[in-house]
Amino acid sequence: MRRDASVWVLGLAAVLLLTSCEKPKPALFDTSLPVLEVMVHQIDPGAWAFWGASGEVADAAGSKSLRPTTEEGWLAAENGAVQVAEGGNLMLLPGRVRDEEWIRLSKKLTQDGLAAKAAVEAKDSAKMYAVGAEMFQTCIACHTKYVPALQPGAEPVGAPLPDWPADVKLKQEQFLEGKK
Repeated sequence: MRRDASVWVLGLAAVLLLTSCEKPKPALFDTSLPVLEVMVHQIDPGAWAFWGASGEVADAAGSKSLRPTTEEGWLAAENGAVQVAEGGNLMLLPGRVRDEEWIRLSKKLTQDGLAAKAAVEAKDSAKMYAVGAEMFQTCIACHTKYVPALQPGAEPVGAPLPDWPADVKLKQEQFLEGKK
């Protein structure tokens, strides 16, 4: 009986030793790209593609609608909205999350991107403009908190997030005031 128990314990030890030698499974996600790279190559191009297809531009010659006039233009706006939506998800991958506010803003960016996609699919330029203003506010909130160059007292580094033209900024402010 004693010998059977010894064989059993020895067998169990061998099994445990063999299973502990298994190679660890590779990580499900590769987040080796820094957040800045994801912003520069994924989120920013998507946001600008969407923003470039909504609202209007005014100058001395008058105003011009940015509303797409071709199927390719509508597709570019939709692709941009999808890039933004998925960019928010990319910010939630393990290794990128910083705190609860990061999670909230990342989820908001995804919501904004999905709302932008819906507005493009409906070819509703007024809704695209409103969603674009909302998306811009989400971007500004995140950049204000997490971009070191935007922190109080920080020295500027590189080019700042470009501001909207004065007429567009005024309309955004009026839009946001109407929501309060």
